[in-house]
Amino acid sequence: MGEFRPSAGNAHGLEEELQWARLLAAGDPACGVALVYIQKLCTAFHEFAPAWSREALRSEHLAYFRGRLLARARRALETLQNNGLGTILGAAELAALAQAIEAASTMEDLADLAEPVHALGHILCDALERASRTSGAGGAQR
Repeated sequence: MGEFRPSAGNAHGLEEELQWARLLAAGDPACGVALVYIQKLCTAFHEFAPAWSREALRSEHLAYFRGRLLARARRALETLQNNGLGTILGAAELAALAQAIEAASTMEDLADLAEPVHALGHILCDALERASRTSGAGGAQR
């Protein structure tokens, strides 16, 4: 085991992978699990949006996709709140994003949230990394 070797082929992906590795290696379970849920949300949107734009999905499935994406956003938010991370930079924006997902009236509205989700993921990951450094390994009290 030991040193992480990134697999991303571009600078943006490389920096993301290295940040995730640092965060997970820091030993703070709350921040690590929050990272996982934030990335699950981002991945879901990055799978949904291109599928929609390439007409691989049907608009009559809006309720299903809105529900699935909203559940991921709520899980990430709940994880932050349950672990004393509900006030980190980006948490309020995640709550607003959940509201935007819930309010989406078309598949296009949902797809348009993919980039804001990605940008918010960066803000949240940066905040989690800061929180992890200040809490100490093992998830000390915040």
